[in-house]
Amino acid sequence: MSSTIQDKQFLFIIGAPRSGTTWLQIMLGEHPQVCTSVELTLFDRYIGQWMETWRHEVENAHRPGLNLFWTEQEFHGFLQDFIYKTYERALATKPEATHVLDKRPSYSEHVETIQTLLPNARFIHIIRDGRDVATSMMAAARDFWFQTDTMQKAATRWDEKVRQAQVASRFAGQYLEIRYEDLLEDGVATLKKVFDFCNLPITEAQVGDILEQQAFEKLQSSRKSASSEYKMPPGFYRKGKAGNWQEELSAAQQQQFDDIAGELLRELGYAGDNWVTQTSKEVANP
Repeated sequence: MSSTIQDKQFLFIIGAPRSGTTWLQIMLGEHPQVCTSVELTLFDRYIGQWMETWRHEVENAHRPGLNLFWTEQEFHGFLQDFIYKTYERALATKPEATHVLDKRPSYSEHVETIQTLLPNARFIHIIRDGRDVATSMMAAARDFWFQTDTMQKAATRWDEKVRQAQVASRFAGQYLEIRYEDLLEDGVATLKKVFDFCNLPITEAQVGDILEQQAFEKLQSSRKSASSEYKMPPGFYRKGKAGNWQEELSAAQQQQFDDIAGELLRELGYAGDNWVTQTSKEVANP
C-alpha cells in the first residue's frame, strides 16, 4: 500500500441521526482539500463486526478461531488495508484532497475501533436537542426508511448515539463537539471552528459563502447529498429549525421522552427539571 492514502487526515462526523450530520458533511465537503462521499457503512456493517468477532475469539481461548493463525497486529493490518483501499476509491473523485471525510451516525458506537485502526482520525460530534431529533426521526419513519417510528425508539436512539459518540472525547485533541443550534444561530463562527479543528485553511468570508450556497432551503429543493451521483429521498430535508418539537409533540410524548432521555437532555443544558409541565402549560395557555 502506498503511503499516499495513509498520509491523509481522516475525519468522521458522528452523532445521532437527524442532528444535521448530512448538512455538516456537505458543507465541509465544499472545501477543496476535503474528499467525501455517501455513507459508506464501512465500520458498522463491516469492520466493526469483524473486530467484535476477533475480540470474542481472543477472550474465549478455549474455543480458538482465526486468532489461531493470525496475530492481532496482522489482523489489524489486514483491516487497515481494506479501509485504505476503500477510501482510495473515494479519493479518486478528488485526488488533490488532503482530508478524507466519512459521515455515518452508526459510527458513533465504533469510535474506539476507528481510532485503533486510524490513530490520527478526528471526530466531529454534532449534537441537536433530542426532542427535535425525536420529532424528526418519527417524521422520517413515516416518509422513508427510518425505523424509529415511536417515541420510545427515537428517544432511546438519540440517547444511545450521543453517549456513544462522546466516548471519542477520550482521545485528546481528536474530538470536537458542536451544537446544531449554534450552526443555525451563528453559522460562520461555528463552521469556522470545525474547519480550524480539521486544520483546513479558510477565511470567514469563504465560510459565509459555503453557508449561503448550502443553505437548508436550497438543500430541500435540490435534495443534494455528499455525492453528485446521488440525491437524498424526498422529505429528507424537513424543517431544519430549532424548537419544532414544541409544535409537534403531545404532552404524553414529551413525558415519554423525558422518562427515557431526560437525564441526558438536562446534562446537555437543553432543559430544566420541569420542562414537560412548563411546556404543557404554555400550550394550554398560549
